[in-house]
Amino acid sequence: MPDPREFLFLLPEMVLATAGMLLLVVGSVGRGTRNKASALFAALALLATGALVIWTQGRVESAEPILSGMFVLDSYAFFWKLLLVGASFLTVLLSVRFLGDGGYRPAEYYSLILLASTGMLLMVSGASLLSIWISLELMALSSYILAGYFKAERQSTEAAIKYFILGALSSGVLLYGISLLYGATGTVQLDALAQRLAEAGSVEPLVAVGWLLLAIGLFFKVAAVPFHVWTPDVYVGAPTPVTAYLASASKAASFAILIRIFYQGLAPLVVDWQLITAAVATLSMIWGNIAALTQSNVKRMLAYSSIGHAGYFLMGVLAASEDGLWAVLFYGVAYTVITIGVFGTVILLERREYAGETYSDYAGLAGRSPFLAACMLVFMVALTGIPPTGGFFGKIYLFAAAIESGWVWVAVVGVLTSAISLYFYMGIVVQMYLKESDRTTPAPLPAPGLAATVAICAAITVLLGILPGPLVEWAKASLLVIP
Repeated sequence: MPDPREFLFLLPEMVLATAGMLLLVVGSVGRGTRNKASALFAALALLATGALVIWTQGRVESAEPILSGMFVLDSYAFFWKLLLVGASFLTVLLSVRFLGDGGYRPAEYYSLILLASTGMLLMVSGASLLSIWISLELMALSSYILAGYFKAERQSTEAAIKYFILGALSSGVLLYGISLLYGATGTVQLDALAQRLAEAGSVEPLVAVGWLLLAIGLFFKVAAVPFHVWTPDVYVGAPTPVTAYLASASKAASFAILIRIFYQGLAPLVVDWQLITAAVATLSMIWGNIAALTQSNVKRMLAYSSIGHAGYFLMGVLAASEDGLWAVLFYGVAYTVITIGVFGTVILLERREYAGETYSDYAGLAGRSPFLAACMLVFMVALTGIPPTGGFFGKIYLFAAAIESGWVWVAVVGVLTSAISLYFYMGIVVQMYLKESDRTTPAPLPAPGLAATVAICAAITVLLGILPGPLVEWAKASLLVIP
């Protein structure tokens, strides 16, 4: 029996889940619940959760398993938890004006954000394939509903249905892979799984099929080719703040568990999963960037861009080294901030006169709103990987880790596809600064909180390009203990 005191270490998750359920109840009994009041409650709950994450981590000296080994408290989980809480907090800020304009019930929306975030926090602490899968489903089920939250909009409903069907399929594949591994090794604990795979010496057919199915489920969650087909339609159809959330927090949490499972649970199979990861990374970088070239819708372009960036992340994963791991952590922070900033800018432009979803909507933006144009310029430069931004150092670290581990050809593909991405990212910049608009009224900034969020993301993006050292040191101090 686990010590009841161990539940105190899950206090951040319990507080966040309680706040989410409370908002859900309030929303179901009070139709007049105010948007700003619900957003404020959700934001305060996330701030309290962040404080509790810091408090619980301060009471742990080293990686400590809790609740019969279902979860682990280590510096790696602490890193991702703070990032996920921050991303969720910024998503709440992005949602206030957008949800108010949409006229949909706010309390349930913010409760789903909190419940999805609870699943993410539990995921990154998971030390068992079973606890990871259950936490993943909490995140996924909340995300399906969020994608279709604007139920009167056909695109939103279509996105939710596609996301649910394909997501349920991937979850089934993931669970089947887990069951096969359990049948072959008799355990779902990551440390025990690694030990028994090492003792076996050779890879049994049951183990091979099991870990391949497990990998397929994980690659779906991070939107890597060829398991990416849900991404463009969901990104375009979902409410834009939800798209930002899926592209930042959900992707970060999915990579966190992929790394933990590969580096710890499947460590003895490193040669096998490196080959698969290299192929998936290469396909993701090539297809994501080439497909983005043909897009006229900015959200769809960003969806394919996200697929390409999944390939860049996987370069660090396949390095299977400490350098590759901390490079992924660094890029996780940079990419999350950049992505939230990009979609925040799109939200600011989603007005009656300014749709913000096509390239032509950005024509003449530098004259209409120098602030938004400058922020968007920073984000586009960062996504391309040009200094002085966090995106530049993030890609440099990933490429270097891949080269040092012998995956030179994958790094070469990464460099070439980054050069290709220059075309569609800079296409927006050309529209903003070199094209004239037929609109004469200035682009409005109706939401100070939303504008401040975009400005903060732009500032952090530049700061990571000027002073990457502190984040690098934190990432190096947050590495997994690799068997």
